[in-house]
Amino acid sequence: MRTRFRFAILDRVRPAHRSFPAVSQLAAALRTLPEPELAGADLEAAVLVCLHQESVLLVQRGLREGDRWSGHVGLPGGRHEPDDESLLQTALRETWEEVGFHAAAHGRVLGTAGTWPARGLWRGAVRIAIYVAVLERRPRIRLSHELADAHWVELRSLVPTTASVAEKPEPVPAYVVPVGDGELVVWGITYRILERLRGLSGPAAAG
Repeated sequence: MRTRFRFAILDRVRPAHRSFPAVSQLAAALRTLPEPELAGADLEAAVLVCLHQESVLLVQRGLREGDRWSGHVGLPGGRHEPDDESLLQTALRETWEEVGFHAAAHGRVLGTAGTWPARGLWRGAVRIAIYVAVLERRPRIRLSHELADAHWVELRSLVPTTASVAEKPEPVPAYVVPVGDGELVVWGITYRILERLRGLSGPAAAG
């Protein structure tokens, strides 16, 4: 399903940047981080970074009037529900509901990359728990009604640049990823989460 994009690309400057860490390095780094716990935030949520053979799964929301995330590119995930035993269960459940597969059945959860405080989107405190899974095989994708598309994007294509988006008056840090006949613009929380993972790697390398 094709959707129109509301973004203008400003530049493709490729500054020095780190490569994303190898799975073994990522697993070792994540083991040192504490498990996120519910902390009484007004909104608790969790996302799952799904990795497979040097690629990451990104999802794109459908275009809907009044939806503040309309057309945005993100990671599988969503709001913690009372029946969820943990924030990890939230991430796994939301992944199943949004893209139709059980991550644990296709690989393993490496661990957590901590939490991200989201500001400016809701009233009150918001905390997003970040989990990382490595899949041994690429599962069949079954999109929920909220999503327009899903893409396996090579990590090496996630090069930091800037882009103009409708929601912000100034250019924002972003990835601009060619997909088919169009491009995905990854910015905001998703961009920052993936850059946090990149930061677990070694020294910067020229792009």
